Amino acid sequence: MTDPNLFCMTKSEILFWELLRVCISMRKTLSQSFTDEQWNGALRLAQEQTVVGVLVNALEQLPKEQLPSRLILLQWIGMGELIVGNSDKLTKASIDTVKFFRDNSFACHILKGCSVARYYPVPLRRTSGDVDVWVDAKRKVIYNFARNFDKDRKIHGANYHHIHLHLHEDVHTEVHIWPSCLSSPLRNHRLHKFCRLHRPTMETDKPSLAFDRVFILLHAYQHLCGHGVGLRQLMDYYYVLKQGFTEDEKADAVFWISQLGMKRFAEGVMWIFQRVFGMEEKYLLFEPNEKEGRFIMREVMLTGNMGHSETRKWGSLKTPLSRFVYNLRRDIYFLTHYPHEAIWQPFFSLYLNVWRVLAVH
Repeated sequence: MTDPNLFCMTKSEILFWELLRVCISMRKTLSQSFTDEQWNGALRLAQEQTVVGVLVNALEQLPKEQLPSRLILLQWIGMGELIVGNSDKLTKASIDTVKFFRDNSFACHILKGCSVARYYPVPLRRTSGDVDVWVDAKRKVIYNFARNFDKDRKIHGANYHHIHLHLHEDVHTEVHIWPSCLSSPLRNHRLHKFCRLHRPTMETDKPSLAFDRVFILLHAYQHLCGHGVGLRQLMDYYYVLKQGFTEDEKADAVFWISQLGMKRFAEGVMWIFQRVFGMEEKYLLFEPNEKEGRFIMREVMLTGNMGHSETRKWGSLKTPLSRFVYNLRRDIYFLTHYPHEAIWQPFFSLYLNVWRVLAVH
């Protein structure tokens, strides 16, 4: 059974978690009445975790006598409609993006938000921020293509695994050479091996469920080790696992998650899914780890989506040096939980700064 008091102290937080459970069909009603102030607090928390649109599903399922006042209800529904409009725009942009690259003879897949939304009960209510496209081509080929496309013949926003391309007027597009990366050279090499098994094709717009069972967890893991993981990333993986899997598919996911050094993180996530989300055992990939689960859940509540609610003083992000110190302090903090990634991250950061100078400019 789930217990809202595991993590929450205020009535607003209890309301937030109860709405989440209504949304995922773990309960049908709220446990008590809540004031307008508490509903406003729950809405703020939903905004911090970028799940406002998703929780509209819960509002639609509650009995009328448990709904908030008309003003708050309209505010929540209005925000949800804005999210639907933005998601629809991003969906159309992702379709145009796939067509653009295929017209230029590149196989590609849409990643993350615009892809994982298909697993949600109402896909357009999942908040997405941009379009991520994985293009099946070598780095040099993609860079040359991007330079030829750009009016100034420049590469923009270069990172190890992606660049920015101004394909749409009002939609940010990231072009991925690799779907993601890890700081450890060995584990990054394994990640490349995994990705080669799931390379984009000309036949499908999105990656397979087998790919997402590993990649969406990796996406949440990197957010946690970076600036902060939010509930939205965990909900993404919850809905991925809710699609089900065979024993062979489970074994494949467990193998690659372990190979990429995420076993402990995955065990913590399994505990959250079981204890907080009420997920049935048949959907769990690993034995739940309560200690790790509580640690991850604490980070979720402290940082919010993308670390935007972070109040701990890690340092400044204004200069390259201050960003390095910021990341170093967080690496030390995560050392006892994910030592391999924490130890390698400072070296990878230094390598990345040198690489940008040599490979991009």
